[in-house]
Amino acid sequence: MAKTLESFLDQDKFSFDYTYLYDKDIKACTDCRGCKRGELSCIVNDDMQEIYAQIDAADILVFGTPIYWFTPSAKMKGLLDRLRPYYGGDKLKCKKMAILLPAGVGARDCDLTTEMFQRMSRSLKMEFVGVVTAEAYDIGEVIKNEQTMQNIKNLALTLNG
Repeated sequence: MAKTLESFLDQDKFSFDYTYLYDKDIKACTDCRGCKRGELSCIVNDDMQEIYAQIDAADILVFGTPIYWFTPSAKMKGLLDRLRPYYGGDKLKCKKMAILLPAGVGARDCDLTTEMFQRMSRSLKMEFVGVVTAEAYDIGEVIKNEQTMQNIKNLALTLNG
């Protein structure tokens, strides 16, 4: 879904950086609170350090995750838990957030995850731009659904501003 979103965005205005979480070593947050001392950065040495740099450099964050048991995948949840260094600060203030959520039965399985991302964006002082949900089981199914493709195009128009 993310690559499809890219096809509708103004290529002169945006550059893209994708991170496939299953290729990354992301350790679980243990609530050590190291991110609340000193430089307010996570002290765990893993691939999140690279992801933090990508987040810091981005103007728009688009999170995409399949829905497993009404929530994001375990890898996505692990990444979200590790956003704690941003909580309470202004580092992400005014950045935009959008989410792409494929689920086996579509939108009705995405409400909890959508609410979680909306709350997270408010806590991080981000602008929640929108969500596109899709009924999909397999990779590539999304592009076969005309309504989903139109929803992705509409989200891109919002991001193009």
